[in-house]
This record gives sequence, C-alpha cells and structure tokens, in this order.
Amino acid sequence: MNIILFPLRIIYKIYFLLYFVLSLIIFFPIFKFLLSKEERFPKAFKVIKVYARVWLYGSGIFMRVKGRENIIKDQPFLICSNHSSFIDPATLYAIFPQYFVFTGKKEIEKWPLFHIFYTSGMNILVDRHNKMGALKSFKKMMEVIDNKHPLVILPEGTIPIDAPKLGEFKAGAVAIAIQKQIPILPVTQTTNWKRLQRSGLFKGKASPGIAEVIIHPLISTAGLTRKDTEALQTKLHEVINAPLKEKYGV
Repeated sequence: MNIILFPLRIIYKIYFLLYFVLSLIIFFPIFKFLLSKEERFPKAFKVIKVYARVWLYGSGIFMRVKGRENIIKDQPFLICSNHSSFIDPATLYAIFPQYFVFTGKKEIEKWPLFHIFYTSGMNILVDRHNKMGALKSFKKMMEVIDNKHPLVILPEGTIPIDAPKLGEFKAGAVAIAIQKQIPILPVTQTTNWKRLQRSGLFKGKASPGIAEVIIHPLISTAGLTRKDTEALQTKLHEVINAPLKEKYGV
C-alpha cells in the first residue's frame, strides 16, 4: 500500500504547491491594494476568507466543523489552536465570520508573496529573539483587544515535527488573556496534519480529504491573576489535546 501511496503523495504535494502559488499570484494584486491602507483591512479580511476557501476546496480539502455555537460575537476573545499543518491558518479564516487578527513568527516576513499578510500591518509578527520587537508586538496585541477584535495565537509557536502530538505551549497566550480578562476559545484541528504534514517532498502524509475542526466551549479568565498562568496554560493544553488523545492516543 505504501508503495502505491508514495508517488500519489508526491504528485499531490506538487499539485498543492503549484495551486497555492498560482492562486496566490492571481489574488495578489487585490491583496496588495486592500492591504495598502488600514481602513481597507476589514475588506481584505473578507477577500482572504474567500481565498482560503478557494485554496482549500481547489486542493480537495473540505471542512467539517463541530462547535460553531461556541463562537461568540461583539467582544474580544483569544482564539488558540493547535498547529499541525501549513493549512491551519486557512481553515481558521474559512470558519470564523468576524474580523480577527493573526499572530505569526518573525520568519514569515521572508516568505515570498505570503509575507504580505503580515508585513502590511494587518496581522502581527512576533520576534521572540528580540525583546524590543517582542514588546512592540505585545503592545499591538493589546490594541487589537482594546479595539474589541478577536486575536489568534497558535500557542505552540511552530508546527511540531511529530504532529499531531502537541508541542510545548508558550505562556504568552494565556498571559495576555489573563491581563485583559478576555475568554479563550480553544480549537483543535484534528486531521490537518494528514492533509499536509510538515516534511519534505518525499516524506510525510499528504492527501485531499476532510479538515476536521473542533471548537471547544470558552475558557473564562474572569478573576484570574498572573499566579494562575501555569494552571490556565495546562487546562488549555488539556482541552485542545483531548480530541487528539482520543483519536490518536497522543
């Protein structure tokens, strides 16, 4: 079976990459125009949602979402998801109806074309190796929350090599939620690693299919203080990991 699947996976990865690049090139002039001014960011967000669906569906990836009723409106909250594949941001854009701001690692600014989503100022790049840069990013996150927008943080910070097993969570996400006293919405993406696993051309899983996303009930931070950071971080990790443990035993 592996002998049969091996060439199919390579073909799919090549198709996936070519389709992503070509579709992004087509949308790029629109993104460049909409992201050139801050007042256009909400319109850019809507176009990104359309692009995310076009990219996913054109790659043979279809959404199955559980827990949409847990999404709240008209108030800031933190969206925390596991990070198991490069398609994770696209599935989140496809799911959430309201404008939100994404955080990402500093290295994204070097990615061809894709960097425009972060270097334009709409989303936030975080440089964990630069204290001044990290502080600047932290202030921007606070502004997003003050403007009553949801903020997306992937607490693992990167895609674990052994996904779907969760990586270690950074404390920044829960610290922000506690400081601003906003709820956390945990999200588990259970099958994205199967659609496109972190690896080279000749390794890892890759196939069209279902992208299953589970949106858990909100975790309140009301009344919590800095001393509760570790306990909250552990709880968040357990909630996000529960479906993965049930499905894969990780």
